[in-house]
Amino acid sequence: MNPTHDLESRQPDTIVITSVDTLKTAFRQWTEEQERQRRAAEREAMLDEETVLHRLGKSRATLWRWNISGYLTRYKVGGKNCYKLSDIERIEGGSKK
Repeated sequence: MNPTHDLESRQPDTIVITSVDTLKTAFRQWTEEQERQRRAAEREAMLDEETVLHRLGKSRATLWRWNISGYLTRYKVGGKNCYKLSDIERIEGGSKK
């Protein structure tokens, strides 16, 4: 039996890197993807209602109306009203949706 074939059949997802440059490129791409995922997760961070009220300078009634209209969705997290950071940044930037 061919030892190379045996390795391939047991580990079909194995990638063979043939040069240092290829390894550097793969690592750089992996690092960039990890950073993109970290930024995406950070943007989906949740802010509690008190923080949002302070940041936007609006009343609870305004947040309630925005939630009813769909302009700013409220999420319940641990029994508290929370909002996505990305939605707050959208409103701060002046975008409607």
